[in-house]
Amino acid sequence: MPLKAPISILAFCFLMLSAANSFAQSNPLDKKLGKAQELVQDNKTDDAEKYVVKLLAEYPDFGDGWDMLASIRYLQYKDTKPLQAQISVTAKDEKGKEVTLKNDSLTNQLMEMLSKISLPQIAYSKYIYTLRKATAMSKDAVRSCMLLRRIFVDINVDSNVNKKALKYFNEGDEEFSNKNYTKAATLYKRATEEQPEFYKAQMYLGDCYYATKDYTEAINAFRIAKDKYPDLLEPSKYLTDALGKLGQYEKAYDEAVRSFTIYPDFSMAMKMDDAAYMTNKKVNIIWTPRGVLPNKVEDTGKNGLNEYSDHDTAADGSPWKYYQAANDKINRYCDKNGIITKSNDLTKSRYMEVYGWEEMLKNSTDPLLNEARKMEKQNFLDCYVLVTCFHYDFYDQYLDFIAHNRDKVARYYNTFTKAR
Repeated sequence: MPLKAPISILAFCFLMLSAANSFAQSNPLDKKLGKAQELVQDNKTDDAEKYVVKLLAEYPDFGDGWDMLASIRYLQYKDTKPLQAQISVTAKDEKGKEVTLKNDSLTNQLMEMLSKISLPQIAYSKYIYTLRKATAMSKDAVRSCMLLRRIFVDINVDSNVNKKALKYFNEGDEEFSNKNYTKAATLYKRATEEQPEFYKAQMYLGDCYYATKDYTEAINAFRIAKDKYPDLLEPSKYLTDALGKLGQYEKAYDEAVRSFTIYPDFSMAMKMDDAAYMTNKKVNIIWTPRGVLPNKVEDTGKNGLNEYSDHDTAADGSPWKYYQAANDKINRYCDKNGIITKSNDLTKSRYMEVYGWEEMLKNSTDPLLNEARKMEKQNFLDCYVLVTCFHYDFYDQYLDFIAHNRDKVARYYNTFTKAR
C-alpha cells in the first residue's frame, strides 16, 4: 500500500523500534525483539545491539532482527560525537594545579591526529555495513533493502519546483494530513498542472485516489509518474498495489516483473509472489542466502580508520570459499565495477559476480547451490545471480546486465512461474 510521504531515516528507525511492541505476540522470535525495544527505551543501545547480534547468530535469516539491528546502529551513529569533542589535554602548572592545554604545540599535533579519526563516520559505516549484511543474509530484511536504495540509488527529481507549484503542493499536504483527500487531490493536481514534471505531486495525487479507494484514478496517476520517471521504483511499486486492488492480478504480476529491471527490491518479490498466487500460479524460484558479502575489484575501507571493516571470510567447508578465491583469478580482467572487459579463458560471462558463482558450482556439491545449479542448466544463472540474488554491492554489474537483457529477465520469471 502506498505511503503518502517518505520519512526520514531517523524517524523510520524510531518507527521500526516501536514496532517491536506491536508484533511482540506474533511468534517467539518477534517477541524476543521486544526485549531489544525495552533496552533502547532505557537508553541501553549498546546492550540492545549485543542482544540482537546474539539473536541473529542463532537465527541468521531473521529479517526483522536484521532490520532492528540496523535501526539500533543508526541510533548509535546519531549519538556518536567526534573524538576531539570527547578529549581534552591537561598538564600541571608550576603550582601543581591541572590546567587544560589549548595552544601547546604537542596538543595541537595530537588534536590534528584525532581530527583524522572520525568516530561518527566509523559508526555510520557500521550502520551501512549492517544494511548490506542484512540483505545478504535474509530476503525478509525488507526495510534494510529499502534503506540501501533510498540512501544510494534514489535521486531527487524535484530540485527545481517553481513557487506556485510548491504552494499548491504544500496546501495539498496540509489537507492530506487532515484526511481531506478530495481537496488534497485537487491541490496536488493543480501543482502538476503548474509543473507537469513535479514527481512528488503526481505520486501524492495517486495516494489521494488510493486513500479514497478510487483505484482506477490511482492507477492513472501512478502510471503517469512511471512514464515520466521510468527509472524510479516507487511508481512501479504503487502501481502494482493499485492494480491488485482492482483485481487485475496478471497486470500486477507483469508490473512487478518489470520492476526487477529498475531495482530488485525485496518487497517487490513479495508483491510478485502474491500477484502470481491470485492467478493460481507460483513463482518457483528460491532465493539463496550469501555466506559472504560480494567480491569487489577495489578492496575499499578494510584498513581505513574511517571505515567499519567489512572483511567477511567464508566458513571452512562453505562453497563461498570458492567464491572468494575466484576474486583473485578474475580481478585483473575486470574494470573497477566488476564488469569483465578483458578477454580471458576463465568465463564467458561479463560479470565478476556470475563468475564467482560459476566457481562455486564447479567445485562444490553443497545442496545450498541446488537452485543456482538448476538455473545454470537452463541458461539463467546470470538472471538468478544478478537479479533474484541481487545485492547492492554489485549494483553496477546489475545495471550493465539489465541494459542488455530486459527481455531475458521477463522470460526468466515467466519460465519459472507455473500453475499451482
